[in-house]
Amino acid sequence: MSGYVSGMPSIIIQQQAETDVWWQGLIHNRLNFSGQVHKYFRIDAGIRNRLIMGSEILLNPQSISYDPGWLDLSWNVKESKYAVLNSSFDRLHLTFEKDKWKLQIGRQRINWGQTFVWNANDIFNTYSFFDFDYPERSGCDAVRITYFNKETSLLELAASINRNNEVTAAFLYRWNWKNIDFQTIAGEQAEKDLIIGGAITSDIKGLNIRSEASYFHPIKNIIDTSGIVAVSLGLDYVFPNSLMLQAEALYNNVGKDVFNGSGLMNLYAAPLSAKRLSICEWNIFTQVSYPVTPRLNGSLSGMYFVDMQSFYTGLSLDYSIITNLDFSFIAQYFNLNKENFPNKKGMHVFMGFMRIKYSF
Repeated sequence: MSGYVSGMPSIIIQQQAETDVWWQGLIHNRLNFSGQVHKYFRIDAGIRNRLIMGSEILLNPQSISYDPGWLDLSWNVKESKYAVLNSSFDRLHLTFEKDKWKLQIGRQRINWGQTFVWNANDIFNTYSFFDFDYPERSGCDAVRITYFNKETSLLELAASINRNNEVTAAFLYRWNWKNIDFQTIAGEQAEKDLIIGGAITSDIKGLNIRSEASYFHPIKNIIDTSGIVAVSLGLDYVFPNSLMLQAEALYNNVGKDVFNGSGLMNLYAAPLSAKRLSICEWNIFTQVSYPVTPRLNGSLSGMYFVDMQSFYTGLSLDYSIITNLDFSFIAQYFNLNKENFPNKKGMHVFMGFMRIKYSF
């Protein structure tokens, strides 16, 4: 068994026509269980327990308890006007491993993405970059078969089903050639789109190059409709003094969102699927990270939504108090251009978080 418990108060300040201030508190406990039940079989489970307190406008019990999987494994144990206690399983699967074969059945994370921010190949478990307090990411109800034909190559076939009984099924082939990693994927997503894509990752004298792309074509009216393309390219480099620089760009021909009063949440939780990774076509991301001291690490990030002339900046400071006990301060700021709003007033949003976390 392993896990952590954390406490995180936060404040949100939104300025549009008026200035609104909201607060929220989160007590977050995670438990991971793993047991070898046979020579070839293992069971894994992971459960999140969250007590969310704060301004009534931020608490949506139905959204908090929503489980996109085929099995509903999320429950609001207790609800009140200003607090919700939720428990949910995001991992619950059986693994069989023998020789070159691995079979996994149940709720699991299938991570096919290779880039840092926008993962066009992550068709099973897309996530939001802004959700920093959920490093494990969500899982899906799936069956996955992996065959390791060589030390540097594998073939994987996976199929998942969601709460609407829609099936996503695809295969992946990954191999290495002259120190370059390649992968190809093909399949269908939620019985709505045919998918073909791939990724290339490499290293040139310490410069990591990561790229991935996917093309989604609607199954309905397949001849008369056009598809959606998602392409991301990322670079990262670590200097001898441990300074790390990252940059990434995304092209995703989804058009441009028009925001309303609650539009920030469309941005904050934008990646609902791998074919819709952002709110406009062209996006740029940069980040710098540096260990200020052996115990203190800091990072500064920025994101520019080119078509919308809007941007995001983020600051993160992580301090190790003692072994397994960490303190973090996170700030996020969104500047959303007024031209993207029907009322032409724009939006400025600041979010501040303080977190203390104990891991065991």
